[in-house]
Amino acid sequence: MDSNPQVQTTACPDCGYSYNNTPLRHPLPRIGSLLRTNDPLTEEEEVIFRDFLGDRQSILSQLGARILSIKALLRELEISQSELQMAITQRDRLLNPIRRMPPELLREIFLHGAGYYMDAEKHLPSATHSLDLKFPPWSFSRVCRSWKEIIIHTPLLWTRVKVDSNKIIKKYDSHARPKAPQLPLGLSLLSLYLSRSAALPLTVYLDIYSLKWDDYTYAISTLIASSSQRWESLFLGSGRGFDCEEKLFSSDSFPLLRMLWALENSNSKINIRAPNLRSWSTVGVTNTGLINFSTDLRQITDYSISNVSASAALIRVVGWLPYLQKLTVRDLIEDFTPSSQNPVKLLHIKELSVVQTSSAYSRKALERFFCGISCPKLVSLSVIAHASLEHTIQGFEERSAFNLEHLDVTDSTNIFQRGLKNTLSMKSLVIRDIGKKVVPSVKSILSYLEPLDTVPVVPFPNLHRLELHLCSPILELDSLESLFLCVSSRLSSSSGNGSVSPHEVFITAADSQAREMLDHPRLGELRLLGMKVDIVAL
Repeated sequence: MDSNPQVQTTACPDCGYSYNNTPLRHPLPRIGSLLRTNDPLTEEEEVIFRDFLGDRQSILSQLGARILSIKALLRELEISQSELQMAITQRDRLLNPIRRMPPELLREIFLHGAGYYMDAEKHLPSATHSLDLKFPPWSFSRVCRSWKEIIIHTPLLWTRVKVDSNKIIKKYDSHARPKAPQLPLGLSLLSLYLSRSAALPLTVYLDIYSLKWDDYTYAISTLIASSSQRWESLFLGSGRGFDCEEKLFSSDSFPLLRMLWALENSNSKINIRAPNLRSWSTVGVTNTGLINFSTDLRQITDYSISNVSASAALIRVVGWLPYLQKLTVRDLIEDFTPSSQNPVKLLHIKELSVVQTSSAYSRKALERFFCGISCPKLVSLSVIAHASLEHTIQGFEERSAFNLEHLDVTDSTNIFQRGLKNTLSMKSLVIRDIGKKVVPSVKSILSYLEPLDTVPVVPFPNLHRLELHLCSPILELDSLESLFLCVSSRLSSSSGNGSVSPHEVFITAADSQAREMLDHPRLGELRLLGMKVDIVAL
């Protein structure tokens, strides 16, 4: 009946232990049958089973002891593994490249993280207030001692100050005697923040709201006003408590102030004496009763206005800022006032930028604005909108007779394609959002730079820089082939002077499309012609 051979196991290579698994010398189905019944065993079966029990009991005890030994060994191995893993993690952290990073590079990283290099006009209105300890630059200083030292001794990090009185919590000492409040934490932090900026010029955003001029509001205003001689840019939010009174400011309080930004559909009072003020920005409908400029407005050369009608914008520019050189108009709203028959001549405007992000009334508002002005000295025009304006710009050009040198437009305005007649002086051309709403080929865009067979005159003959900002999807992916053919056509028709135009080309495109351009054989050929070609993947 012993039909099953003995199975030999291989000894452990470390300790030499082996286990001989001798199976029961009886068919297993017989055992199952006996367990299901009460049948008696045969004499042979009884002998086999008794021998098995005698042998296996000792083996079972040995296995139990061995299992305990292996469990103890396993625990030791797991402890060793955990300790080794911790040691590896610690040493890996110690080898982190951030430890070898020079302080100069860390400062630049901190400045980027704190938004220092962002446009203050775009960044500050939505940024958190400067006394929020959960945000930069405060949060950087809580990482380690070395970072804290760098943060404290980098004054540029503390030169953008945003004060929101509603976010400064008044904290009093509950254990102090009655009517003896502790110095509010917000004032302490504000004082520390200003002191860390050293003597550098400041960019200040104020949003101080109070129903009455209480002691606490006065304390905040006094503290921030103590640094007014270092204010280079001032942003006024929608609060109503900040009033530049004589008790806070004098005639020489703003010697460095060059830029003023105000949300004018608020209740903020503005009383500014700034001999060096050159730039002014407003958002919303003007409430002239709350604006009192002691500054000579003839010195303002840069003005930005947002969220007003075309007529309101012109009234401000013509009536208040006669020597304006740079004008930015954003998000014009619907105008219900009668339009003037005579366009306003803006004699000193050299740079005009119009940005219309909303689509509602976009075309009507833009037409109303451009039809109401002429700018004979204009050299730079930027129109970022999504309405077709070629006829409007044609009329604007005819009235103004300007000689543009810089043009920055979105593709859907059709200004580049059909809006301008005089392109002789054009030096730089920027076309944005190509393919955002319609899907033209790049070749069709570049065809406007190629000379016609019937008129062998090169359009934009003095073009130095061309920027193409492509949006996916673009039907024609072989953009560099189109660019090469365009440049070759211009080169062969350039009156034999052998000058390549444009000299610089900058292209942004989706990642996959940009990679195809970077691998294109025409890229090397364009560079051999003497062109500087940069391609950036988005």
